[in-house]
Amino acid sequence: MRPRPLAVALLLAFAPAASAMPAWAQSNAEDPTTSMARARFKEGVEFYDKFQYEQARAAFLQAYALKKHPALLLNLAWSCLKSGHSLEAERYFKQFLAEGKDISDKQRADANDGMNQAHGKIGRIEVSAPAGTEITIDGDRVGSAPLAESVAVEPGAHTLTFKGPDSATETQSVTVLGGEKAVARFTKNGGGAAGAATAPPAPAPSPPETPAPPPPPSQAEETPSETEHRPTKEASHHDTGKKGAFDPPANIVPVILGGILTAAGIGVAIGMNGSKQSAQNNANATAQKVLSHNDTCPAPQGSNVQGLASICGQYQSDINDVNSDATIGNVALAIGVAALAGTVIYWFAADKGDDKPASSATGEPAIVPIVGRSAGGLSISGSF
Repeated sequence: MRPRPLAVALLLAFAPAASAMPAWAQSNAEDPTTSMARARFKEGVEFYDKFQYEQARAAFLQAYALKKHPALLLNLAWSCLKSGHSLEAERYFKQFLAEGKDISDKQRADANDGMNQAHGKIGRIEVSAPAGTEITIDGDRVGSAPLAESVAVEPGAHTLTFKGPDSATETQSVTVLGGEKAVARFTKNGGGAAGAATAPPAPAPSPPETPAPPPPPSQAEETPSETEHRPTKEASHHDTGKKGAFDPPANIVPVILGGILTAAGIGVAIGMNGSKQSAQNNANATAQKVLSHNDTCPAPQGSNVQGLASICGQYQSDINDVNSDATIGNVALAIGVAALAGTVIYWFAADKGDDKPASSATGEPAIVPIVGRSAGGLSISGSF
């Protein structure tokens, strides 16, 4: 689309209302703002005809700021599209179709064609983050997770900043091509050290008080029976047989297995995070190769970039690696955290193997095997 066919219509729109006054009088009475807008519009048309699209965009922007005539939006949208501002162009095409009155079929077809071209050159970033996470792209806040749809961005590299509900933050760099969609995931574990309250350490238990020894009884007072039945500290301990919550459980095997699984899960998560970052860097580098030639993926017909189809295939492979590494890392981290929690719960809840008193004192059965010869060979019997 070229602005020339619309230029005459706009110049007529900027002209003052017809009257019986002579042309020179109408010109003198013209609104100064309208005169400035018409001058900027003429400059925009001249720049556009000379293929100086960035200058044309600036001139049309100034004209629209002075005179918000809907017809100006079509020229402004095409200048934005030609100068590489695809996201801005799509917005002005939509605005023209929504606000324009008495739009001709040719103008409507021009606007729809331009909007389709702009849509094909816009990249999108799909954001995955816990609910309530604030998301900022290139310094502009785009909202809080979950977002209703992916975020439209210009092709190229973009910086995403996540701020979780627990104030944990993460910054990522994502490169996206026109017509493509990249995925950005908030990988920090919610409820981490930044947001969790730390309980004060429990005071160390004080050593049990040792009662003062009683005065030695006289020979007449201390009888053999009293000496045999007086409980000592050691005998009292074996009678109770209780162990503390922090003592190791009787069966330590689940603790060992839980520790191995925890270490493995966290180790895999760390390794996958590094692999994901490497794959993202590869994707960014591949995308830059395409962007340097002003092309998009998939390779358009007539592209003159040597091996563009191979480069686009490598870019898609890198993006798939980023997504798979992130998924494996998240699953491994979840397994490691679950194993750690299960190990801690088992440590405190498992049987501690408390000491038992002698069988004669508790009445529990005691098995005493007896092996001896019999007429048929060896025989085993037991007392219960």
